[in-house]
Amino acid sequence: MTFENTIDTPAAAGALIRRQRIGQGLTQQALADAAAVSRKFLIDLESGHERAEVGKTLAVFAALGLSLATATPIPRGSQHDPERRDYAATFTDLLAKRDFEFATKMLADYASASLKAGRPLIQRSPQLNDPQWSAALAGITNYTAHRLNQPAPDWTKRIQPLNEAWMPAESYRTVREPMKELTKSETPHELAAMNVFIRERSLATA
Repeated sequence: MTFENTIDTPAAAGALIRRQRIGQGLTQQALADAAAVSRKFLIDLESGHERAEVGKTLAVFAALGLSLATATPIPRGSQHDPERRDYAATFTDLLAKRDFEFATKMLADYASASLKAGRPLIQRSPQLNDPQWSAALAGITNYTAHRLNQPAPDWTKRIQPLNEAWMPAESYRTVREPMKELTKSETPHELAAMNVFIRERSLATA
């Protein structure tokens, strides 16, 4: 007997794709190459980003009263739901694996999920060993709290600004000077105060 599981959200589709890719021993780049898509698109897809094309496809299916289904079980639980994800554990795991590109993507997801949830989702210190990523998370937490007209969690006050300007994207690729200047000019002041620079358009997606 075949059991089907409904794929009814971008997060469900992304979780399934990521688990299948890992199960087959494929890197994100290898799968992206095989599918003739960019790694950035695959990262968005695996993280359940609603702006990925799969979101539009699922919306059309839903409007028609249809759904996509698979005989393979879909991963469930808080780690596959942006608003219930343990972001502190997620970043600890990604940094340990040195998956800086996906970690950078998750910074934006953390901001977007916090805005959608109506509160910063990291209420306690993530206790990361990396001062750059700690500063980035503190800055984003302060940013989302300000956007929501809420006080920032106390742990953010214990995180010191970086001594030098840092862009998370530089952890996995070269950022040209014109883009650096643009990013700095479009970074929310809460992040700039931590000497971390990310364009606001990458964060305010909720």
